[in-house]
Amino acid sequence: MMEGKTIISYSLGGRKDALEITRKIYGFKDASNRGQYIYERKGILTDIQHEKLGKGVFMLSTKDADKIIKQLISLKIKKIKVMDVVIKNKKS
Repeated sequence: MMEGKTIISYSLGGRKDALEITRKIYGFKDASNRGQYIYERKGILTDIQHEKLGKGVFMLSTKDADKIIKQLISLKIKKIKVMDVVIKNKKS
């Protein structure tokens, strides 16, 4: 059985808002009242099954790729690279 995946990489090199952009992509946990309350802030990948491969690189299902790429472009990320891969699952 073969599964279509897409690897997306991006670079925020030198951007002053890099932390803000990263939080918009992956989401983050926010604490208030000295840690008494914890809030989970969602990012664009929060509800999509993905695997983070490294800094600025993640892999997701090919069917979700177009939607995520459009959202990355809306965040004004210019250095986006996309690679489609096929993963073969071996049967034991």
